[in-house]
Amino acid sequence: AEHHEIIVIDGGSSDATADVARANGARVLVQDKPGYGAGFIQGLRECAGEYLITLDADFSHRPQLIAELWSMRGRADIVVASRYVSGGKSSAPFWRTFSSWLLSQIFKRILSIPLHDLSSGFRLYRRGVLTPEAYKGRHFDILLEVLVRAVSDGRMVLETPLVYTARQSGMGHVRLAALANAYVAQLFRLWKLRNSIESVDYDHRAYDSRIPLQRYWQRKRFQIVRGFLESEYESVLDVGCGCSKIIQSLPQAVAFDL
Repeated sequence: AEHHEIIVIDGGSSDATADVARANGARVLVQDKPGYGAGFIQGLRECAGEYLITLDADFSHRPQLIAELWSMRGRADIVVASRYVSGGKSSAPFWRTFSSWLLSQIFKRILSIPLHDLSSGFRLYRRGVLTPEAYKGRHFDILLEVLVRAVSDGRMVLETPLVYTARQSGMGHVRLAALANAYVAQLFRLWKLRNSIESVDYDHRAYDSRIPLQRYWQRKRFQIVRGFLESEYESVLDVGCGCSKIIQSLPQAVAFDL
């Protein structure tokens, strides 16, 4: 039985990429819709493994790191090869490195994501954390969307150092205007997600929010509910509790959620 498969998504290469890949045992699929995100989703739907590793085919992602990602599969739902943790670096042109770093910082700050490199495409995924039917991104913004949705679902994400090298062959097909629009739209969608009860850590983040009104409302609510429970009842059952900070502060309570 086969223990692995290699899938190559051909986004319209004009060289011998497809032929070389097939000759070396890879399964080559012609990308059916434009955009990095569309190719990413197509690949997810075609693969069968319990664990998936994604990387670029231009040698900017060194395949030798696959062994490192694989060794960490039992420690997290997603492992990101990161340029911006200790030991990681990028030899791409300065403007690309800076813009990528700045993008990660903006999304990290606004969306409260505890990661350093949100746009690296060199990753290992446990298949169960991926929901391709829910993803809206069709460009490189899908890389941020996957991580933010995973964190919002309470998944464990770890980073390991990546030494990123400049593209050795081929040409990119990025249109900056379309990419910028995609990132802005994605940021708005993910901001709504992170500030909704669909995010498992929303209650905790709102309690310590940098927004005074939100912080006041959440702490006042906590105070009122805790006061009511402690004065009236000896036992508590919370049905549909989510990851409520209130219920976690009541060790004698019974919490229930689907």
